[in-house]
Amino acid sequence: MNSRRQFLRQAALGAAAISTIPSLLRGAGEAPASAAAATAPQPAAGAAGRLLPLVDWHSHIVTPGELHFLSGRPQAPRVFTDSQGRQLFENVTTVSSVARGASPTSPSDIATRIRHLEASGVQRQLLTYTVAIGYDATLPVEELRPFFRGLNDELAAIVRAHPDRFLGVAALPTTDPVWAAEELARAHKELGLIGAALPLNAFATLESARTLAPVFAAGQRLNSHFFIHRAPASPKLPGQPPLIVPTDIESVRWSVISNTHLVNGALTLGLTDFLEPYPDVSVQVIMLGGFLPYLIDSIIASGPKLGIKDPLQRLRRIYLEPGPYSGSNSDWVAYAAAKFGADRILFGTDYGVGGGTATDRLTPSLAKLDAALTPAQRQLIYVDNTRALLKAKGIS
Repeated sequence: MNSRRQFLRQAALGAAAISTIPSLLRGAGEAPASAAAATAPQPAAGAAGRLLPLVDWHSHIVTPGELHFLSGRPQAPRVFTDSQGRQLFENVTTVSSVARGASPTSPSDIATRIRHLEASGVQRQLLTYTVAIGYDATLPVEELRPFFRGLNDELAAIVRAHPDRFLGVAALPTTDPVWAAEELARAHKELGLIGAALPLNAFATLESARTLAPVFAAGQRLNSHFFIHRAPASPKLPGQPPLIVPTDIESVRWSVISNTHLVNGALTLGLTDFLEPYPDVSVQVIMLGGFLPYLIDSIIASGPKLGIKDPLQRLRRIYLEPGPYSGSNSDWVAYAAAKFGADRILFGTDYGVGGGTATDRLTPSLAKLDAALTPAQRQLIYVDNTRALLKAKGIS
């Protein structure tokens, strides 16, 4: 079994070798052995030999079962049908996002998603439920257990139907870490999933993160990949950030709140000793860990005060992934590659947000990143890091 330490070394070797050459939301059973043992994809070459990513590590789906569950709820989060016969999703305000007007929703169109993968040349996507909705913070755990179990069954069915196109991570509640650890084991052993999606604010503080020790201990045994997405966690976890609803320049202030939450979660996971007992899990923090790349120099300078010999290398136990920044802020990705290291960044797009039939975020994201990154950075972010991570997960 490859540990994080092993593939850190592999990534460093790969980098050295390369440097020597010039809306909102997005379908049960045992997964076949072929899904877990699928052959790792080879890098594809697009137009004019352009390198293409092996996996889009950030995408979301909406399942029919998810909408059915939400349709049975009398209050938000819920799905209802309006007077015009439209199916609408209504959420509640959380510490991570404000609830706006109800928006149209539908189950994800998997055929369209596959066409987008084919058109862009991206070979696979990691599928997750839409973590940012904040179910973990707004639904009682008695509802979350059967709801998340059903979501995981549906997600596994999609992966099972298209093993060459999709990977999947399970939905887990932070309110009941013991049950969540059991569901993580089921996700690996029965469903063919590779890990779990968790809300970022569960890692707002080290005290909060430690409540998830049962989940990460199970992940260590199972060689799990944890997808950490911006979202509120259970309010029962200690150290949760307060609810602040901006009343002026709202969109800008929400961006500051979001990026602050992201960097706090990334620091807990990367800079504290939380991950020490779990060297074989892999951890991915979306949206580049918020402000993290811009704080690298300050973090390095604080090393002696923190008693940490090499803060940057400690932080590099996690993977960063740009999500929507791939297309909208590709220069931020380039900055993160320079400061954090391109060998610890995965390609991701945040595909699937905005309804059932998602807009193709893959092609424009690639165009922006191709222009912003060097050939060596693209080789790492598009291909080498994914190849090492898939190998570490037993997909060879």
